[in-house]
Amino acid sequence: MEKKKKKAHFWRRASFGATLEELNSLDSNTDLVQRSLQSPVAIAVPNLGAAMKGKGRRNQFLAFSDWLLKQMITPANPLQERVTNFWRDHFIVALKKISFPQLLTDYEQRLHTHALGDFRELLLSVTTSPAMLSYLDNARNRAGNLNENYSREVMELFTIGRGNYIEKDVQEGARALTGWLIKTDRDSGVTAVNFLPRRHDRGNKTFLGHSGNLKTEDVVDILANHSSTAKLIAAKLWSTFAYANPEPEIVQRLAQIYKKSDRSIKAVVEAVFTAPEFYSAKAYRSHLKTPIYFAIGTLRQLQVKADTVRAIAALRSMGQVPYNAPTVKGWPQDAGWLTAPSLLTRLNLAQQI
Repeated sequence: MEKKKKKAHFWRRASFGATLEELNSLDSNTDLVQRSLQSPVAIAVPNLGAAMKGKGRRNQFLAFSDWLLKQMITPANPLQERVTNFWRDHFIVALKKISFPQLLTDYEQRLHTHALGDFRELLLSVTTSPAMLSYLDNARNRAGNLNENYSREVMELFTIGRGNYIEKDVQEGARALTGWLIKTDRDSGVTAVNFLPRRHDRGNKTFLGHSGNLKTEDVVDILANHSSTAKLIAAKLWSTFAYANPEPEIVQRLAQIYKKSDRSIKAVVEAVFTAPEFYSAKAYRSHLKTPIYFAIGTLRQLQVKADTVRAIAALRSMGQVPYNAPTVKGWPQDAGWLTAPSLLTRLNLAQQI
Protein backbone atom coordinates (compact mmCIF):
# COMPACT_ATOMS: atom_id res chain seq x y z
CA MET A 1 0.00 0.00 0.00
CA GLU A 2 1.36 3.44 -0.99
CA LYS A 3 2.61 5.53 1.98
CA LYS A 4 -0.03 8.29 1.88
CA LYS A 5 -2.84 5.77 1.45
CA LYS A 6 -1.47 3.79 4.38
CA LYS A 7 -1.46 6.91 6.55
CA ALA A 8 -5.01 7.82 5.54
CA HIS A 9 -6.21 4.27 6.18
CA PHE A 10 -4.61 4.34 9.62
CA TRP A 11 -6.30 7.60 10.59
CA ARG A 12 -9.70 6.46 9.30
CA ARG A 13 -9.52 3.56 11.76
CA ALA A 14 -7.53 5.15 14.61
CA SER A 15 -9.72 8.25 14.64
CA PHE A 16 -12.57 9.64 12.53
CA GLY A 17 -10.26 10.54 9.66
CA ALA A 18 -7.06 12.57 9.33
CA THR A 19 -6.64 16.31 9.41
CA LEU A 20 -4.20 17.64 6.81
CA GLU A 21 -1.52 17.99 9.48
CA GLU A 22 -2.00 14.37 10.59
CA LEU A 23 -1.99 13.12 7.02
CA ASN A 24 1.32 14.85 6.32
CA SER A 25 2.94 13.80 9.59
CA LEU A 26 6.36 12.17 9.25
CA ASP A 27 5.71 9.93 12.26
CA SER A 28 5.31 6.25 11.47
CA ASN A 29 1.94 4.66 12.16
CA THR A 30 3.57 2.32 14.65
CA ASP A 31 5.03 5.27 16.57
CA LEU A 32 1.64 6.98 16.54
CA VAL A 33 -0.05 3.88 17.97
CA GLN A 34 2.49 3.43 20.74
CA ARG A 35 2.49 7.13 21.66
CA SER A 36 -1.30 7.20 21.84
CA LEU A 37 -1.51 4.04 23.94
CA GLN A 38 1.20 5.20 26.33
CA SER A 39 -0.34 8.65 26.85
CA PRO A 40 -4.07 8.34 27.61
CA VAL A 41 -5.58 11.67 28.65
CA ALA A 42 -8.14 12.54 31.29
CA ILE A 43 -11.26 14.36 30.18
CA ALA A 44 -13.35 17.09 31.79
CA VAL A 45 -17.02 16.24 31.39
CA PRO A 46 -19.50 19.15 31.45
CA ASN A 47 -21.41 20.06 34.60
CA LEU A 48 -25.04 20.16 33.45
CA GLY A 49 -26.33 21.49 36.76
CA ALA A 50 -29.65 20.68 38.42
CA ALA A 51 -31.81 17.89 37.01
CA MET A 52 -34.61 19.28 34.84
CA LYS A 53 -37.57 18.12 32.80
CA GLY A 54 -39.12 19.15 29.50
CA LYS A 55 -37.32 21.93 27.61
CA GLY A 56 -34.64 22.22 30.31
CA ARG A 57 -33.78 18.54 29.91
CA ARG A 58 -33.61 18.92 26.11
CA ASN A 59 -31.28 21.90 26.47
CA GLN A 60 -29.05 19.91 28.81
CA PHE A 61 -28.88 17.08 26.30
CA LEU A 62 -27.90 19.61 23.62
CA ALA A 63 -25.16 20.92 25.91
CA PHE A 64 -23.94 17.38 26.45
CA SER A 65 -24.11 16.67 22.71
CA ASP A 66 -22.14 19.84 21.96
CA TRP A 67 -19.39 18.66 24.30
CA LEU A 68 -19.47 15.13 22.88
CA LEU A 69 -19.22 16.27 19.24
CA LYS A 70 -16.26 18.52 20.06
CA GLN A 71 -14.66 15.70 22.02
CA MET A 72 -14.81 13.44 18.96
CA ILE A 73 -13.80 16.10 16.43
CA THR A 74 -10.84 17.58 18.32
CA PRO A 75 -9.70 14.99 20.89
CA ALA A 76 -6.42 15.32 22.75
CA ASN A 77 -5.80 11.63 22.00
CA PRO A 78 -7.62 10.55 18.81
CA LEU A 79 -7.01 6.81 19.23
CA GLN A 80 -8.23 6.86 22.83
CA GLU A 81 -11.38 8.68 21.69
CA ARG A 82 -11.93 6.19 18.87
CA VAL A 83 -11.62 3.24 21.27
CA THR A 84 -13.96 5.02 23.69
CA ASN A 85 -16.45 5.28 20.85
CA PHE A 86 -16.05 1.53 20.31
CA TRP A 87 -17.15 1.00 23.91
CA ARG A 88 -20.08 3.40 23.45
CA ASP A 89 -21.24 1.14 20.65
CA HIS A 90 -20.54 -2.02 22.66
CA PHE A 91 -22.00 -1.14 26.06
CA ILE A 92 -25.15 0.48 24.71
CA VAL A 93 -27.22 2.82 26.85
CA ALA A 94 -29.90 5.16 25.50
CA LEU A 95 -31.33 8.43 26.80
CA LYS A 96 -34.90 7.28 26.24
CA LYS A 97 -34.66 5.05 29.33
CA ILE A 98 -32.48 7.39 31.36
CA SER A 99 -34.06 10.07 33.49
CA PHE A 100 -31.39 12.77 33.16
CA PRO A 101 -28.49 13.56 30.78
CA GLN A 102 -26.28 13.91 33.87
CA LEU A 103 -26.06 10.12 33.93
CA LEU A 104 -24.38 10.26 30.52
CA THR A 105 -21.62 12.61 31.67
CA ASP A 106 -20.83 10.08 34.40
CA TYR A 107 -20.90 7.29 31.82
CA GLU A 108 -18.51 9.16 29.52
CA GLN A 109 -16.10 9.62 32.40
CA ARG A 110 -16.16 5.89 33.09
CA LEU A 111 -15.69 4.88 29.45
CA HIS A 112 -12.79 7.28 28.90
CA THR A 113 -11.08 6.26 32.15
CA HIS A 114 -11.12 2.54 31.37
CA ALA A 115 -11.14 2.58 27.54
CA LEU A 116 -7.58 1.27 27.26
CA GLY A 117 -7.28 -0.45 30.63
CA ASP A 118 -8.26 -3.77 32.17
CA PHE A 119 -11.50 -5.07 30.64
CA ARG A 120 -12.50 -6.39 34.06
CA GLU A 121 -12.34 -2.85 35.52
CA LEU A 122 -14.25 -1.43 32.55
CA LEU A 123 -16.96 -4.08 32.88
CA LEU A 124 -17.33 -3.44 36.62
CA SER A 125 -17.51 0.33 36.10
CA VAL A 126 -20.14 -0.03 33.37
CA THR A 127 -22.14 -2.57 35.38
CA THR A 128 -22.33 -0.26 38.42
CA SER A 129 -22.83 2.97 36.48
CA PRO A 130 -26.09 4.91 37.01
CA ALA A 131 -26.65 4.93 33.24
CA MET A 132 -26.45 1.14 32.80
CA LEU A 133 -28.29 0.40 36.07
CA SER A 134 -31.10 2.56 34.73
CA TYR A 135 -31.06 1.46 31.08
CA LEU A 136 -31.05 -2.30 31.67
CA ASP A 137 -33.10 -2.16 34.88
CA ASN A 138 -30.57 -3.61 37.32
CA ALA A 139 -31.45 -0.82 39.77
CA ARG A 140 -34.84 -2.57 40.01
CA ASN A 141 -33.24 -5.95 40.62
CA ARG A 142 -33.46 -6.95 44.28
CA ALA A 143 -33.81 -10.03 46.45
CA GLY A 144 -37.32 -11.44 46.17
CA ASN A 145 -38.11 -9.38 43.08
CA LEU A 146 -35.57 -10.24 40.39
CA ASN A 147 -35.07 -8.40 37.11
CA GLU A 148 -33.04 -10.55 34.70
CA ASN A 149 -32.54 -7.95 31.97
CA TYR A 150 -28.93 -6.99 32.66
CA SER A 151 -27.92 -10.52 33.65
CA ARG A 152 -29.02 -11.74 30.21
CA GLU A 153 -27.59 -8.91 28.11
CA VAL A 154 -24.22 -8.78 29.88
CA MET A 155 -23.65 -12.37 28.78
CA GLU A 156 -25.33 -12.36 25.38
CA LEU A 157 -24.04 -9.02 24.07
CA PHE A 158 -21.23 -7.73 26.27
CA THR A 159 -19.10 -10.76 27.14
CA ILE A 160 -19.39 -14.51 26.43
CA GLY A 161 -22.04 -14.46 23.70
CA ARG A 162 -25.11 -16.57 22.97
CA GLY A 163 -24.71 -20.34 23.27
CA ASN A 164 -22.25 -20.16 26.18
CA TYR A 165 -24.80 -19.99 29.00
CA ILE A 166 -28.17 -21.48 29.93
CA GLU A 167 -31.32 -19.96 31.38
CA LYS A 168 -30.28 -21.02 34.88
CA ASP A 169 -27.16 -18.86 34.54
CA VAL A 170 -29.35 -15.85 33.70
CA GLN A 171 -31.41 -16.43 36.82
CA GLU A 172 -28.44 -17.05 39.10
CA GLY A 173 -26.58 -14.10 37.62
CA ALA A 174 -29.56 -11.85 38.34
CA ARG A 175 -29.54 -13.00 41.97
CA ALA A 176 -25.84 -12.18 42.27
CA LEU A 177 -26.36 -8.73 40.70
CA THR A 178 -28.98 -7.61 43.24
CA GLY A 179 -28.45 -4.77 45.71
CA TRP A 180 -27.82 -1.63 43.65
CA LEU A 181 -29.81 1.59 43.92
CA ILE A 182 -29.56 4.94 42.09
CA LYS A 183 -30.10 8.19 43.97
CA THR A 184 -30.14 11.55 42.18
CA ASP A 185 -29.93 14.92 43.93
CA ARG A 186 -32.20 16.95 41.67
CA ASP A 187 -30.84 20.27 42.94
CA SER A 188 -27.22 19.52 42.10
CA GLY A 189 -27.75 16.95 39.34
CA VAL A 190 -25.30 14.60 41.07
CA THR A 191 -26.24 10.93 40.83
CA ALA A 192 -24.86 8.41 43.30
CA VAL A 193 -24.91 4.62 43.23
CA ASN A 194 -25.35 2.75 46.50
CA PHE A 195 -25.08 -0.94 47.30
CA LEU A 196 -27.70 -1.85 49.90
CA PRO A 197 -27.07 -5.23 51.59
CA ARG A 198 -30.76 -5.60 52.44
CA ARG A 199 -31.58 -5.59 48.70
CA HIS A 200 -28.96 -8.25 47.90
CA ASP A 201 -29.75 -11.95 47.63
CA ARG A 202 -27.26 -13.50 50.07
CA GLY A 203 -28.10 -17.11 49.28
CA ASN A 204 -25.86 -19.64 47.56
CA LYS A 205 -25.79 -19.38 43.77
CA THR A 206 -24.20 -21.31 40.91
CA PHE A 207 -23.23 -19.15 37.94
CA LEU A 208 -21.36 -20.58 34.94
CA GLY A 209 -20.03 -23.38 37.12
CA HIS A 210 -18.95 -21.16 40.04
CA SER A 211 -20.79 -21.51 43.37
CA GLY A 212 -21.08 -19.47 46.57
CA ASN A 213 -22.67 -16.30 47.89
CA LEU A 214 -21.80 -14.58 44.62
CA LYS A 215 -22.02 -10.80 44.24
CA THR A 216 -21.62 -8.33 41.37
CA GLU A 217 -17.82 -8.39 41.59
CA ASP A 218 -17.86 -12.20 41.30
CA VAL A 219 -20.06 -12.10 38.18
CA VAL A 220 -17.72 -9.53 36.62
CA ASP A 221 -14.63 -11.62 37.47
CA ILE A 222 -16.13 -14.78 36.01
CA LEU A 223 -17.23 -13.09 32.80
CA ALA A 224 -14.09 -10.98 32.26
CA ASN A 225 -11.85 -14.05 32.61
CA HIS A 226 -14.00 -16.37 30.49
CA SER A 227 -12.35 -17.69 27.31
CA SER A 228 -15.45 -16.84 25.27
CA THR A 229 -15.23 -13.21 26.40
CA ALA A 230 -11.64 -13.06 25.15
CA LYS A 231 -12.79 -14.31 21.74
CA LEU A 232 -15.83 -12.01 21.55
CA ILE A 233 -13.84 -8.88 22.44
CA ALA A 234 -11.02 -9.90 20.10
CA ALA A 235 -13.40 -10.50 17.18
CA LYS A 236 -15.32 -7.29 17.75
CA LEU A 237 -12.23 -5.09 18.05
CA TRP A 238 -10.81 -6.57 14.86
CA SER A 239 -14.14 -6.28 13.03
CA THR A 240 -14.43 -2.61 13.98
CA PHE A 241 -10.88 -1.49 13.26
CA ALA A 242 -9.83 -3.84 10.43
CA TYR A 243 -12.53 -5.85 8.66
CA ALA A 244 -15.62 -7.91 9.47
CA ASN A 245 -15.63 -11.68 9.98
CA PRO A 246 -11.97 -12.14 10.96
CA GLU A 247 -10.32 -15.48 10.35
CA PRO A 248 -10.29 -17.88 13.35
CA GLU A 249 -6.51 -17.65 13.62
CA ILE A 250 -6.67 -13.86 14.03
CA VAL A 251 -9.35 -14.14 16.71
CA GLN A 252 -7.31 -16.78 18.52
CA ARG A 253 -4.15 -14.67 18.31
CA LEU A 254 -5.88 -11.62 19.82
CA ALA A 255 -7.71 -13.71 22.44
CA GLN A 256 -4.37 -15.10 23.61
CA ILE A 257 -3.01 -11.58 23.98
CA TYR A 258 -6.09 -10.65 26.02
CA LYS A 259 -5.48 -13.58 28.38
CA LYS A 260 -1.70 -13.26 28.68
CA SER A 261 -1.90 -9.51 29.34
CA ASP A 262 -4.49 -9.91 32.13
CA ARG A 263 -7.34 -8.60 29.98
CA SER A 264 -5.45 -5.52 28.75
CA ILE A 265 -7.50 -3.65 26.15
CA LYS A 266 -4.42 -1.60 25.25
CA ALA A 267 -2.45 -4.74 24.39
CA VAL A 268 -5.21 -6.05 22.09
CA VAL A 269 -5.68 -2.68 20.38
CA GLU A 270 -1.93 -2.42 19.78
CA ALA A 271 -1.94 -5.90 18.27
CA VAL A 272 -4.79 -4.95 15.91
CA PHE A 273 -3.10 -1.78 14.62
CA THR A 274 0.34 -3.37 14.21
CA ALA A 275 -0.86 -6.58 12.52
CA PRO A 276 0.19 -6.95 8.87
CA GLU A 277 -3.42 -7.87 7.98
CA PHE A 278 -4.54 -4.42 9.14
CA TYR A 279 -3.06 -2.96 5.94
CA SER A 280 -4.30 -5.72 3.65
CA ALA A 281 -6.55 -5.21 0.65
CA LYS A 282 -9.29 -6.92 2.66
CA ALA A 283 -9.10 -4.18 5.31
CA TYR A 284 -8.70 -1.15 3.03
CA ARG A 285 -12.00 0.77 2.66
CA SER A 286 -13.85 -2.29 3.95
CA HIS A 287 -16.43 -0.39 6.02
CA LEU A 288 -19.32 1.88 5.14
CA LYS A 289 -19.22 4.85 7.49
CA THR A 290 -22.02 5.13 10.01
CA PRO A 291 -23.86 8.49 10.02
CA ILE A 292 -21.98 9.61 13.15
CA TYR A 293 -18.67 8.57 11.61
CA PHE A 294 -19.57 10.29 8.31
CA ALA A 295 -20.59 13.58 9.94
CA ILE A 296 -17.84 13.69 12.57
CA GLY A 297 -15.20 12.56 10.08
CA THR A 298 -16.16 15.21 7.55
CA LEU A 299 -16.10 18.00 10.12
CA ARG A 300 -12.82 16.74 11.57
CA GLN A 301 -11.01 16.29 8.26
CA LEU A 302 -12.10 19.69 6.92
CA GLN A 303 -11.74 21.31 10.38
CA VAL A 304 -15.15 22.90 10.10
CA LYS A 305 -16.68 24.32 13.28
CA ALA A 306 -19.79 22.30 14.09
CA ASP A 307 -23.21 23.80 14.72
CA THR A 308 -24.56 21.32 17.24
CA VAL A 309 -28.25 21.85 16.50
CA ARG A 310 -27.73 21.39 12.75
CA ALA A 311 -25.38 18.46 13.26
CA ILE A 312 -27.85 16.65 15.54
CA ALA A 313 -30.68 17.37 13.08
CA ALA A 314 -28.63 15.84 10.26
CA LEU A 315 -27.77 12.81 12.37
CA ARG A 316 -31.43 12.37 13.28
CA SER A 317 -32.34 12.44 9.57
CA MET A 318 -29.71 9.78 8.91
CA GLY A 319 -31.00 7.70 11.83
CA GLN A 320 -28.11 7.86 14.32
CA VAL A 321 -28.16 10.36 17.18
CA PRO A 322 -25.55 9.71 19.92
CA TYR A 323 -26.96 7.73 22.84
CA ASN A 324 -30.19 6.98 20.97
CA ALA A 325 -29.64 3.43 19.67
CA PRO A 326 -32.90 1.65 18.83
CA THR A 327 -32.15 -1.40 21.02
CA VAL A 328 -29.46 -2.73 23.36
CA LYS A 329 -28.05 -4.55 20.31
CA GLY A 330 -26.96 -1.17 19.01
CA TRP A 331 -26.76 0.23 15.50
CA PRO A 332 -26.78 -1.37 12.04
CA GLN A 333 -23.40 -1.91 10.41
CA ASP A 334 -22.13 -1.23 6.91
CA ALA A 335 -24.89 -2.03 4.37
CA GLY A 336 -27.52 -1.56 7.09
CA TRP A 337 -27.12 2.20 6.53
CA LEU A 338 -27.80 2.00 2.79
CA THR A 339 -31.31 3.46 2.95
CA ALA A 340 -32.73 6.17 0.69
CA PRO A 341 -33.38 8.75 3.49
CA SER A 342 -29.93 8.23 5.02
CA LEU A 343 -28.08 8.51 1.71
CA LEU A 344 -30.06 11.60 0.65
CA THR A 345 -29.21 13.30 3.93
CA ARG A 346 -25.54 12.43 3.44
CA LEU A 347 -25.56 14.10 0.03
CA ASN A 348 -27.34 17.18 1.39
CA LEU A 349 -24.99 17.43 4.35
CA ALA A 350 -21.95 17.13 2.09
CA GLN A 351 -23.29 19.95 -0.11
CA GLN A 352 -23.98 22.19 2.91
CA ILE A 353 -20.46 21.68 4.28
